[in-house]
Amino acid sequence: MLDLKRMMLLCDLADLGTVTAVADRRNITSSAVSQQLRVLEDESGAVLFRRDGRTLGLTRSGRVLADHARRVLGAVDEAMSAVAATENRASGQLVVAAFNMAVTQLVTPMVRQLGVEAPEMRVEVYQQSPERALRQLRQGEIDLAITCSYDFTGQEPYSGLSVIGLIDEPLVLMAPPDLHALIRSGGLAALADHPWVSGPTGSGLDTVLMRAGERAGFRPHVKHRLNGAHNVCDVAATGIGPAVVPLLTVPAALQGHIVDGIELERRDINAVVRAGRQHDPKTAVALNALQSIADEIVPEPATSVVAAS
Repeated sequence: MLDLKRMMLLCDLADLGTVTAVADRRNITSSAVSQQLRVLEDESGAVLFRRDGRTLGLTRSGRVLADHARRVLGAVDEAMSAVAATENRASGQLVVAAFNMAVTQLVTPMVRQLGVEAPEMRVEVYQQSPERALRQLRQGEIDLAITCSYDFTGQEPYSGLSVIGLIDEPLVLMAPPDLHALIRSGGLAALADHPWVSGPTGSGLDTVLMRAGERAGFRPHVKHRLNGAHNVCDVAATGIGPAVVPLLTVPAALQGHIVDGIELERRDINAVVRAGRQHDPKTAVALNALQSIADEIVPEPATSVVAAS
């Protein structure tokens, strides 16, 4: 009988391509991953891997087993959901991890709603980065992750998981109001010589800003770097420098700092569960609550947004 956890590592290797990446996803050592994969190869009685220098690739047998392993793991999750559904009620503990904005705008109202709709459920909430939340989800430490991803990141981080889209959120430009007319006439390039506020180097916000600057013909000089879009928003509102931020991080009192007429990229806010678990009663009621809450959020600036000249 093949071990489910080892099959999970095989699927990870098929998705990610390297033992190091698998170890990072599962929060274990590379040597532990390699050892478990060797055991799986012995259990299967087939040659599953080929080594090319320091890279461990899959043979045809390995790819075939990975394809079947995905179906097996999905069937196990579906089986657990089916067993839970026989209780005909949402009960037990639901562990949720979400990034900072999602905690306040989605998870907090979800907990209140579930307190009325599913009083037998116990919800446990953690604030985590999207990357860590997905890792915990794959490891079975949490039941539901609320994440955000930008247009340019693709779908790889969600491989093997079920993704439910909640909000399609625009990114907006914040700048001192006395610069808005100049920016509307000259576009983002009007801020080429200004010091910018953004997230850490390589973060989603930083990448969005660099991509926007490149399209406008300059490389933004980021002088102020902060963790958390809400902190970037608050500092930009002081006038210390312009910033590109997600719209929902801008409180009503600071909406006047948003420059209309500048079209930027967007980010998706998603609910993510392990494949096959979205029909589990406690997960399903939480997802329904999140969707109803998200439907009440209209992520569009008060003024119309049109492409900059």
